[in-house]
Amino acid sequence: MSIADLRSRMADVPGIDTLTLALSAGYQHLTWSNNTMSASVGAFASDQDIEDAIRNALRLPAVAPFPLKLKGTDMSVTGAKFAGLNLKNDLRAIRAQVDANNTKMAQAIADMKDAANAHGQLADEVASDAAALKADMAEFTNGGE
Repeated sequence: MSIADLRSRMADVPGIDTLTLALSAGYQHLTWSNNTMSASVGAFASDQDIEDAIRNALRLPAVAPFPLKLKGTDMSVTGAKFAGLNLKNDLRAIRAQVDANNTKMAQAIADMKDAANAHGQLADEVASDAAALKADMAEFTNGGE
């Protein structure tokens, strides 16, 4: 459906006569009411999806494109100091837990290295036993010939 078709089909929408379409980053960006209203749909959206997006955008409250400046005095938050201290204490506790876990991890890695070394020693002993067995067998078999 073309933009002209959408304009005629949605004539009840205020400002639809200024409807424009732009493709960008895989989306169709629709604007109307002199660019004060907008909606985006996927690049391959159906006509119904486009119409639904426009009608849903009309139901949403308008959002200022820039933050509003507050007039008057600065605001203060009661208990902000307590919240900051509480957060600081929580972070200290987490750091202490990480440090404790680092110690546990270092011990676990040392245990793994010990196990790997023991495994290597066992392999050496098995190889030595195998060589001795071959030597014993060679005595009776004339070297396997």
